[in-house]
Amino acid sequence: MATATTHTEDEPTCPLCIGLFNVPRHLPCAHTFCQSCLQSYITSKAKEHETKRCIECPVCRQTAGPFRQNKSTSEWASLFPIDTVIQSMLPTKSKVDRVCDACTSDGSSAIATGFCAVCEEAMCDNCLSVHRKQKISKAHSILTIEEFLNNPQNVMKFAEGFTCFYHKDEDLRFYCKNHKIACCAVCVLESHKTCSDVRQMKEELPSLLHERKPCEIIEDLKKLETHLKTFIDVKESNIKDLESQVNGLTDQVREIRMKINTALDELEMKVKTEGRSIHKEVAIWTEEEKHQCLSLMHAIRNSQYQCETVHKYGNDIHKFLTAEKIKSQIPLYYSQVREKYERTDTLTVQVKFTPLLESLLSLSSCDIGTIVTVTSLHLSILGERKPTKECQVEKVETFDVNISDRTPDYTGITILPRNRVMLVDYINSQCILLNSSHEVVTTYKITGNPCDICVVGDEEVAVSARYENKIQILSIRDDVISPVIIITTKY
Repeated sequence: MATATTHTEDEPTCPLCIGLFNVPRHLPCAHTFCQSCLQSYITSKAKEHETKRCIECPVCRQTAGPFRQNKSTSEWASLFPIDTVIQSMLPTKSKVDRVCDACTSDGSSAIATGFCAVCEEAMCDNCLSVHRKQKISKAHSILTIEEFLNNPQNVMKFAEGFTCFYHKDEDLRFYCKNHKIACCAVCVLESHKTCSDVRQMKEELPSLLHERKPCEIIEDLKKLETHLKTFIDVKESNIKDLESQVNGLTDQVREIRMKINTALDELEMKVKTEGRSIHKEVAIWTEEEKHQCLSLMHAIRNSQYQCETVHKYGNDIHKFLTAEKIKSQIPLYYSQVREKYERTDTLTVQVKFTPLLESLLSLSSCDIGTIVTVTSLHLSILGERKPTKECQVEKVETFDVNISDRTPDYTGITILPRNRVMLVDYINSQCILLNSSHEVVTTYKITGNPCDICVVGDEEVAVSARYENKIQILSIRDDVISPVIIITTKY
């Protein structure tokens, strides 16, 4: 493509490279592009073009062509005519050499040095020399190529009209009012011979200019440019807003994390403080229990030692009395030991998390939240859409639906095969099937209040209900309504 250069708003630029034109060539739809840009566009779609032998305008998508079979896609851009008006508006340093029209028609190429105002052709030195020598053309007004190209007024002064895109040697001298299009004589004979209102262009110019006032067209173009600039400004502003919104959301998530961390820090400190207090209290109580157990253990050992000593060294009376005494103490010892066992428990410390925190601990990032994009329309520039063409709407017929029920509210309707009609009744929560004579065939109660209906198959419809996140698919086979599936939606 052409390299974009610094330019002012008054200088024409290529819609593809957004730079000054380099060999500007225009399509039949009047859109102009750099030859290199246009050729790059053609090359990028070469496979499709080779099949169709035509291209679509990169701006308006109108078809341009067909091209001759002996021309490859690499030559197509050069087959379009140079936009002389655009070329004359370019600064001198960006102009390209104009080729000789006469040499080009012979298949050769030469740089044009002059322009014949009568023949409306650019010519090289050799062709100009021959042109001046011929009796029929020696009186023609000749401009240097610089005089012609450097001034748009000269271009428009000597360009009486445009040649037909389909018939290169024919001027557009006629206007078909049936098709509202300018055409050449060959076009009139080939494509407009059945049209009833084809007139000379010059005869229609006053009325055509009155219908299409150039000043009004220029104002419309300026408005469109202003609208597009506003659109670009809104998009650029949206990019900046998105950046600040993303930063804001990041800060918001960080703040939430800080709040959670602060709460966890407070819980950690509480666990440490209360846990240590519990540990200290249990330690004191356990130490007292330990001393009691040691005392009881010493008492039991003493009784055991006394019993063993008397049994070893005492006489029979000593053995009997000591055994009786210690035997009476054993139930008390068992009672005290049993009491200790019954009071022996293991104390543990735990943190009981709230159900909310427990649910959070089991969540993933998607469960906590997701980032969503919301599209909203901020621009209403062109106002209400106008119909593409004038048309007249006529009422064909009306019909009544008689059902013994409370007053219905029909919020949706669709047409089924065999001219059957399906209605949804919002008030009575039902679907109604009518035959081709608009007579009620059957009804079907559905969940919720149906608000809309559409056909999704030969014998199936989809019904949406207000305030319910689901769509019900119903089958209508043999005039019997039956459920197929319920699709649950997120929103």
